[in-house]
Amino acid sequence: MLKGGVPGNKVSLIIVPIVAAAGLVIPKSSTRAITSPSGTADSMEVLAPVAFTPEELNDIVNKEKACIIWGGALETAPADNVLIEIERPLHMDPVGLMIPSILTKKLSLGVKKLVLDIPVGAGTKFPTSDNGKQFAYLFKEIAANVGIEAECALTLAHQPIGHAIGPAIEAKEALTLLMDYSAGPNSLIEKSTDLAGMLLEMGGKAQKGSGQNLAKEILRTGKAYEKMKSIIKIQGGNPEIKPDDIKLGPHIKEFFATKEGYIVEVKNSIINQIAKAVGCPNSKSSGVEIIKKQGARLKEGDLIFRVYSHSQSKLKKAEKIYNASGGPVTLGGMVLEKI
Repeated sequence: MLKGGVPGNKVSLIIVPIVAAAGLVIPKSSTRAITSPSGTADSMEVLAPVAFTPEELNDIVNKEKACIIWGGALETAPADNVLIEIERPLHMDPVGLMIPSILTKKLSLGVKKLVLDIPVGAGTKFPTSDNGKQFAYLFKEIAANVGIEAECALTLAHQPIGHAIGPAIEAKEALTLLMDYSAGPNSLIEKSTDLAGMLLEMGGKAQKGSGQNLAKEILRTGKAYEKMKSIIKIQGGNPEIKPDDIKLGPHIKEFFATKEGYIVEVKNSIINQIAKAVGCPNSKSSGVEIIKKQGARLKEGDLIFRVYSHSQSKLKKAEKIYNASGGPVTLGGMVLEKI
């Protein structure tokens, strides 16, 4: 998965148990966050340990046919680990390094087929569909040259996936959905099951065009949740953990609409700035909850944004960013522009 600066992209926590529950082997190796508020490994670590030796990993995958781990602990791609440690403090993840970074980790785990999520939209690494397509064709070509069959999905990234941004709050949102399909949110259901469906089709578990339906059924019936419990257990976590057991930062600030209107834009870049200001991803309990998203109708005084932090001083820093930027949501009426 390519977060590409997209906040709240916790889809791997849903995809992996769906695919594994269908009987396919899916060793998911992830990095910690580089440019986003939480990487898959950061969020999974809220539920279970993610650092294992190659021997321990073999045992996990042999028994459960799945894992969600931090690839950096394996030392199977040491050059990539060094580059990531250089990129992270610079808040950089150059496109030229992404392809070898992804493929070296997958090759080290014996992956033969993969689906790559390429988020497209303002504030991401791929602002337009053309940018995303160029990267996808290049990725598929290089992947094929090293023996990996890859399919790429250009996905909407104009606003966060779901409502939660940050390691603990993303884990909480993912766990809530795994336990209760009706809890949503819809954007997380649709993206997760669409990508999982592609993997189910590639793995021969579903006919072309029917993979997402099967993925939704696995999620809806609780089979994915039961598989996630098994993955959490074998990785050393508590399989009976519930969303309410996941604690968020004790310092909380809420923001409210100052006027009436429709949300016409959600700015990922500002959400990322606020999330990092409160301590993400290093502080697992810090994070952001976006209550209202694009298309929502707001009245003056409606709650639109909530911020959690482990630190009162960091919370104040985030508040300054929010106030100075005008907030991450843009309100408008039906008139787009007056000439």
